Amino acid sequence: MDLIGLYLHIPYCLHKCGYCDFNSHNINEAEMASYVRALLREMEYYAKRADNRTVATIFFGGGTPTTLPSLELARILKACQSRFQMLSGAEITLEANPATIPQSDLQQLREAGFNRLSIGVQSFDPEELNRLERVHTVDEVYLTVERARQAGFDNLSLDLMFGLPGQTAERWQDNLHKAIDLQPDHISAYNLTIEPGTVFHKQQAQGQLEMPPDDFQRELFEITIDTLTQAGYGHYEISNYSKPGKQCRHNLNYWHNGEYIGLGAGASATFNGDRYKNVNLPSRYITQINESGIAVESRETPSLHQRMGEAVMLGLRISQGLNLTTFERQFGVSFQEAFGETVDRMMQMELLKIADGQISLTRQGLFVADSVIVEFITEPEEIV
Repeated sequence: MDLIGLYLHIPYCLHKCGYCDFNSHNINEAEMASYVRALLREMEYYAKRADNRTVATIFFGGGTPTTLPSLELARILKACQSRFQMLSGAEITLEANPATIPQSDLQQLREAGFNRLSIGVQSFDPEELNRLERVHTVDEVYLTVERARQAGFDNLSLDLMFGLPGQTAERWQDNLHKAIDLQPDHISAYNLTIEPGTVFHKQQAQGQLEMPPDDFQRELFEITIDTLTQAGYGHYEISNYSKPGKQCRHNLNYWHNGEYIGLGAGASATFNGDRYKNVNLPSRYITQINESGIAVESRETPSLHQRMGEAVMLGLRISQGLNLTTFERQFGVSFQEAFGETVDRMMQMELLKIADGQISLTRQGLFVADSVIVEFITEPEEIV
């Protein structure tokens, strides 16, 4: 069975946070109905080209998908289920902001078929929420989790963020313990990074924002790993932890270099060997969909070297690492032949390890993962 993922981007937000570099835009109620119609039309275009492909996971991301009315979200999901061949028991995730999702909506969404909820908590500390420019309160986090459980969501994920300006180790540990106390099935814990073009980037350039030193951010990462694994959460990807059997299957498809269709403004995809990205601006997306059924801004067919490098880049994000036999079967070349010198150098530095046919990051390598991974996305050694 040829499995793919399906990603749908809802670009609207109550407020664009200072650290956010995702394609998000302020709510435009006059535009949202047109956006949904365009999304459904784009879906129809790709559904016709997905013959013999089975959708194993659906992920509604943003932005904040729950800025759309629950009936609209249910309508979009129903269209997905009717137009694509669906895997029985498919994972269907909805990202949610605690400030945008009442109890009645949660019940409707669960009944519509959404079976996984990812809640953007970021922090349980009011000062940190304010610093991050989040629009929800700590009380709303607790209320949303309680309501989600009451609505029947038995696969619940919480997003947290560490390495914030002024954050102490004690405050971060308190965040982790408060998350654990809620017994979510999955926790994503991300290190705050300052991305170009964001408000935080401008503040940092003007000396208004000072990030913690690298060694302290590493300490917080170590605290994260130790605290969550001791609480029974498997560390299955650099920033992701789950109870047994509750890994995010949609993201695992990304990290296993699987194919997926992306729908909506700014969505990206890897489908039928090509990679494409849609235009970002929702109004432009709507116009282009209405004109031609698609809104592709850029498209490319990755070279063999690109595909090999990206397979390693993605595989190394997963704790179990990249399966060497799978790599060699997929690309028809020995892994040692393609990347041997780089691997030998990284292993001498104790950043990579090979065991049971898998290459993976060591614990030391986890803390400098980006530096290790970049070694593989440059051109590999020439293959004779």
